[in-house]
Amino acid sequence: MIKVIHFSITPLAGAPIRLVQALNRLTSINARLVDLNRYDLYDHDVVFSETPDLAKDLAEESDIIHLHNYLDCNSTQFHPIDFATLRKKGKRIVRHFHSTPDWIAEVMGISEDELCACTLPSLVIAQYPERFFINSRVVPNLIPHSDMLYLPAYHTGSENHDGGSNVKMDKVKNITRKENCDIFFSYTKTVGAFERRWDTKGAPETIAILERVVEKTGCTCTTVTGKPLGDVLKHKQQSNIVVDDLVTGSYHLTGLEGLSQGKAVLSFLDQRSLQLLRYISGSDHCPFINVRLEDAEKVLTWLLDNPETCRDIGNAGRMWILDNWNGKKLIQHFTRAYSDLLESSDSDFPGRQSNLLTQDAVSHFFNKTLHDIVYNSRREKANSLIFWNSIHG
Repeated sequence: MIKVIHFSITPLAGAPIRLVQALNRLTSINARLVDLNRYDLYDHDVVFSETPDLAKDLAEESDIIHLHNYLDCNSTQFHPIDFATLRKKGKRIVRHFHSTPDWIAEVMGISEDELCACTLPSLVIAQYPERFFINSRVVPNLIPHSDMLYLPAYHTGSENHDGGSNVKMDKVKNITRKENCDIFFSYTKTVGAFERRWDTKGAPETIAILERVVEKTGCTCTTVTGKPLGDVLKHKQQSNIVVDDLVTGSYHLTGLEGLSQGKAVLSFLDQRSLQLLRYISGSDHCPFINVRLEDAEKVLTWLLDNPETCRDIGNAGRMWILDNWNGKKLIQHFTRAYSDLLESSDSDFPGRQSNLLTQDAVSHFFNKTLHDIVYNSRREKANSLIFWNSIHG
């Protein structure tokens, strides 16, 4: 049995704990997670500040050490655990990126050049950070779609646990739901849509749009921030529509959660994000309602005016998760990565998948530069509109 121990200094939207839980549920791997502190927003396994000796023993007994986002072999937050020494003893170590290089480097207190010079084998989530870590192997973020809080409010029990669906769409189309909220939106930061390229979900602008929709239609809307994941999922489960990131061009875990719960999910995905979604899922269909912030108000109004179609979109999203983003399928990305890690040296570890290479100038333009140019153009237009409105009311 392979023993893998994960380390993380922040919750990372619950991605590490959900990955560890999936590994234990779906594979023969013995996976553990050591969080630096207790955050009380997501589940915990081992909390270093409470049981440091247990964490040290687990690290010593492990075959693989999986370092999340802000950690490398030189990190000392888990002292006396010394990752560099453990590596010299034969422990295989892999890094897993969840954020952009500028943000990771800022938190680590190093330069981006130092960050990118790290030679450890690495993984990167199949979302916006992927376009920065061009040599890292791309892996999905997993959700436990069969857990109670990830089920639709109308759940029928006619699904395979962690596998695909075994029901036809026409069997779930007209089931009566129990939702008590029309629109749901959650966020962690109040950074404006065009203040920082990636570190935003445009919460101020999105909330303003939702307020206008509520005023025009009389619908109900729930916005949540800073709550434990269980509370967030309960609120989301009782909604009809979920709003994800309408600004940056990338989906997030909250959007995947909404799809799993059978909600119509609005999220803006640029062409690179769509390519990643297709690659990981194997499906040519995008289950998100792909819409930008600038157009969201009219789309939301239409969905509210057409509740039956809105429900059908949510049902189709749930089926898409079961067939294309299910745990048994996605966990194989990690079992293969661990197998490769144990069978190869750091320099020989198979990194970026050939279908997702972006090293040449043309690919880099289409997969990153073009989207940055478009984002900057949107920002200029938004700033001009704010200036115009400030003059003319």
